[in-house]
Amino acid sequence: MDMCLQRQIEGVIVQNSSCLIVEDVVTSGASVLETCADLRRVRLKVTHAVVLLDREQGGRGNVEKEGVALHSVLTMTQLMHYLFEARKVTKATVEMVKDFIRENNQVRVAEKLDPAVS
Repeated sequence: MDMCLQRQIEGVIVQNSSCLIVEDVVTSGASVLETCADLRRVRLKVTHAVVLLDREQGGRGNVEKEGVALHSVLTMTQLMHYLFEARKVTKATVEMVKDFIRENNQVRVAEKLDPAVS
């Protein structure tokens, strides 16, 4: 089936119910915010999102500006620390990733959520 023909939200929708967004990775937060907008359009309450990995590139701030608390299992900094401790990456790689995060920590989302659905 073509992706554009599938329903965006599956299951029983009870208006004004709370729901939780679960994603694998957050970078800018755009995907979380798009999902949030879709859920709010059908009158679901969205106040929290859980991600496995926060790449620390501005996603947390962008999502939280829209009233959604972002909870991550790991940040990229934590992941690199664990990989270094397990001797899976070098100190140079850890520093390279830290530099990348510092230089790219404010990825912006192009559009804000429609205030009518917040």
